[in-house]
Amino acid sequence: MKTSSSSPLRSAGALFATGLALLLTGCATNVNTYERADSQATPNYVADKRVITDNTLAGTFRVVAINQATVSGNLLKVQATVENLKNKLRTLNYKFEWVDANGMAVDSPNETWKAILLQGRETQTISTVAITPQAVDFRLKFRE
Repeated sequence: MKTSSSSPLRSAGALFATGLALLLTGCATNVNTYERADSQATPNYVADKRVITDNTLAGTFRVVAINQATVSGNLLKVQATVENLKNKLRTLNYKFEWVDANGMAVDSPNETWKAILLQGRETQTISTVAITPQAVDFRLKFRE
């Protein structure tokens, strides 16, 4: 014969577990960031032209900055800082495309659609390096 004394303990345990799960889930949606007040970095920011065709996507993510550098002597490296404008975890799909001095696309097997997860209000950098010195310009594309 079962006693009913274990039932309140089970209910309390279940309630505690549920509360803990909700608490941990709530904590995972925000990101606190700390950085040096006087930055030692001197980025080479790129003025960008934006073509918005998906207003919903534009209201979810934004490009904070784009900068570039030359690496390995003659290869262009591009880095973009993107921000999740929403309060919850979101997935952003992105792709870099390279362009030569004549405005022609440069084939790059590395440049496929990639996905990153950004917590609510999180800022993250994405980057790529051209595989050939003929790549002098780039396009950065996003999709949800």
